[in-house]
Amino acid sequence: METVRVVMINLLVMIFFTTVLDLLLPEGSLRSYLKMTMGFFVMLTLLHPVLQLADPDNMAQKWQLSVPTVAGTGNAAVQGEVYEAQVREMEQLYQQKLQEQISSLLLLSTDLEQFQVACAVEGQCLKKVTVQIPLGEEVDSRRIAQALSGYYGLATEQITVEIKEDGWNELEESE
Repeated sequence: METVRVVMINLLVMIFFTTVLDLLLPEGSLRSYLKMTMGFFVMLTLLHPVLQLADPDNMAQKWQLSVPTVAGTGNAAVQGEVYEAQVREMEQLYQQKLQEQISSLLLLSTDLEQFQVACAVEGQCLKKVTVQIPLGEEVDSRRIAQALSGYYGLATEQITVEIKEDGWNELEESE
């Protein structure tokens, strides 16, 4: 739809320009050549979107962006597995970036120096955040929960602040 709008605007500008130029031209043999040239430019304006569609490089790029495929295979099951693997990888990357963002937010908004953050992501939705803090750190768990709740739009029940006495445990990624 955007292409049609751009073509129509270009066409109207070109027709306006040629009409004004036609009115300004003096009578004579040069006028017919200039009219033919202006007509050529109007035709070029009309054909430009068609020429863009016929460009093989442009067409190949559109196909690459819109159709997920595996080179050399036509098997839909293999393509589905590759797609699922890509989705899982993207969810892991999203989860990792969220954890880094939450860590940065905690560093900026609290006096904590040591902590670990884990989050559970389902689809593209943050479901749970767990913050582990060592025993020696002074912490206001309610303040941390409220800050994260307000920033990420989570209920305070979805945010867990744990104080660990025996060092760091690996935070489990819950689903």
